[in-house]
Amino acid sequence: MKRYYLLLLMLVSSTGLFAAECEMAFAHGILIAPDHIRILQNNRTHVQINGDQQLFIGGELIALTADDAVLLKQYSHDLRKFVPEIVSIAVDGVELGLSSIEAMFTGIGSKSQQAEWRELVRETTFQWMSRFVRTNEHFYLAPQSLNELDYFLYGELKPQLDNLAKHTVGAVWGALRDALRHSDSNFERSDNQEWQSVGHLVDKINLGLDAKAVELEEKSALFCQKMQELDQIEQQLQQRLPALKDYDVVAKKN
Repeated sequence: MKRYYLLLLMLVSSTGLFAAECEMAFAHGILIAPDHIRILQNNRTHVQINGDQQLFIGGELIALTADDAVLLKQYSHDLRKFVPEIVSIAVDGVELGLSSIEAMFTGIGSKSQQAEWRELVRETTFQWMSRFVRTNEHFYLAPQSLNELDYFLYGELKPQLDNLAKHTVGAVWGALRDALRHSDSNFERSDNQEWQSVGHLVDKINLGLDAKAVELEEKSALFCQKMQELDQIEQQLQQRLPALKDYDVVAKKN
């Protein structure tokens, strides 16, 4: 137990250090697809890169010199490698927690109760996944800083999953007790056993999220450096293509 709290202390202190050091942020939403990249603002596409070589701004194809094309290709390739990795860390954390919760109530309770629990999980998932989407080879990252991703994993996702687990586990054990009261076995779980089950599930979720927080911390310096490099490439493109200045995707936070 002492070792766990020491790890927790290290995570809190290290993520605080990360937050103080990295000032980079994504100022627009980014959608990565196999054949294109879209830069979005208020759910509308303002910039699109097709095949790593065609650039559209406001729906108009922009004529590129050979040097412009080289910069655009590098920028596109870097976004393709970087954005999916960030999205996957967040999505893996969400899926880890939700899959643990859903597995817990599979086959328990009535169809209407299961539908109610799954609807609660879906609502929670929708709130989180509006910021991070991973579907096959498509990845979406909403506007945010690396610090906000760090906070999402440890300051937002963790307590909300804990609350969701406690709510659904309590409901599941209630349904199970009701069913067993009417069975021949006349078996019944105690409240103490119920909350032990809640604690075990929460511990499992928290350990998984701790691993994701450690993974993010291990990569934080590299991520911040990569965003600075992306910003430099973007600035070079903006100097050559002034129309891009209105869509500063990677930037230092104000």
